[in-house]
Amino acid sequence: MLTIQFGQCGNQLGYNLLSKVSADLKSPNTGVSYGVNYEYTENTIEKWFDGIAEDDRCLARAILVDTEEKVVNKIRKETTTSWLYRPSNIVCQCDSGGSANNWAYGYCINSKLLSNTILNVTRQQIEKLDRFQGFLLLLSSAGGTGSGVGSRMIELLREEYMTKTIVAAIVLPFTFGEVCVQNYNTILTLAKFCNRADLSLLFENEKVYATCANLLQNSNTALHDMNDIVAENLLAVFQPINDTRYNANSLVSSVATHPSFKFATIKSTPYVPATSLQYEPTHKWDVYIRHLEHALQVSRSQAELTNIQQKKPTASISKSMCYMYNPCVSNILVTRGRSMADDIIVTTSLQKKHLYPNWIASDPFTHLHQERRILNRNKFLTLVTNNSEIHRPLDVYLDKAWNSYKCAAFLHQYKQFGWEEDDFLRAFAKVENIVQEYKNLSQNGN
Repeated sequence: MLTIQFGQCGNQLGYNLLSKVSADLKSPNTGVSYGVNYEYTENTIEKWFDGIAEDDRCLARAILVDTEEKVVNKIRKETTTSWLYRPSNIVCQCDSGGSANNWAYGYCINSKLLSNTILNVTRQQIEKLDRFQGFLLLLSSAGGTGSGVGSRMIELLREEYMTKTIVAAIVLPFTFGEVCVQNYNTILTLAKFCNRADLSLLFENEKVYATCANLLQNSNTALHDMNDIVAENLLAVFQPINDTRYNANSLVSSVATHPSFKFATIKSTPYVPATSLQYEPTHKWDVYIRHLEHALQVSRSQAELTNIQQKKPTASISKSMCYMYNPCVSNILVTRGRSMADDIIVTTSLQKKHLYPNWIASDPFTHLHQERRILNRNKFLTLVTNNSEIHRPLDVYLDKAWNSYKCAAFLHQYKQFGWEEDDFLRAFAKVENIVQEYKNLSQNGN
């Protein structure tokens, strides 16, 4: 798998992700034998790294793309890690001084300056591999480089690598207060990725922030802390499992089972502050699984849904309580930790028919397990879910972008780089169709 990091968010997130990979390899509390841990380590290094530098540090199999050098330079100067990026894998066009938080500037202008170099570096990386699973793209939809350059590059990557898997991790902005044109940028990005990425994993900044503030009790939450949450979610999905045949292609075939539904979110539990990790009681598997099941409930408001997800798992949740659930196209549950005779993993609650529409033909639920602990945690569960809840954040950005468009707000910033009103309307139509498909899933579900 080849990771490509776009813009400030993508590069910071990529750095946090690979740092988490390194930390996971160094975990002293694995809970498994030396042989099992050795195999896990070998598979991890094969997935994320592709060589050893002169100072014995691992070289990341990743490409960094940006239009300004501040973040990239900061990452390059980091000397405390046990891994590093190849200098030849850093593609940074500094003359433009960034993409001005403008999707059109990144897509129409900066991508022309960078695309050939990115494709050449990509080819060089792939040629080194005996087998190539596909791409993991990291970006934010709020600014100009990640969204604009990222959107153009996924077009070019799909053209050149038609049969390879492309998974995108897209960080969605806060609904208020980041960038005045973030809603335009987000809609334009989603419109490009919906048909070209095999699977897009969406991370909402507001939910990630709430996890840091509420569950991890971090009153001074910064971007680094939020990137840690996103990185841990990705790590829990992509790190090796017991089934060594499972890869990015298997993930896509299990989650994006229908061509109209190619988006998913990730829900994980438990979240515990690092300072109290060793003192936190560990519940049985069924408590955590019920907690994730309850996170799939239908809510009357987005705030209510968020509150459910921000509660700590508790054994006091009644098993007999009845709820309405967001209909799911598919769910993958990844469990990490030891299953004992008196504490086995039972997933029947996530296989119930009421979670899935009647028209789903193939098995919509997959359970993957890894005995080895991740990041010293006794148990960690991750649910990759493709369900009707997806329409909620997309609807918000769509409404805000449409309201700005009706007033012709900021359109001149895009027109000066060749992006016209008809281009906006086509993007709106694509995202509106996605939203409607997910809404219909909810209306037609059980």
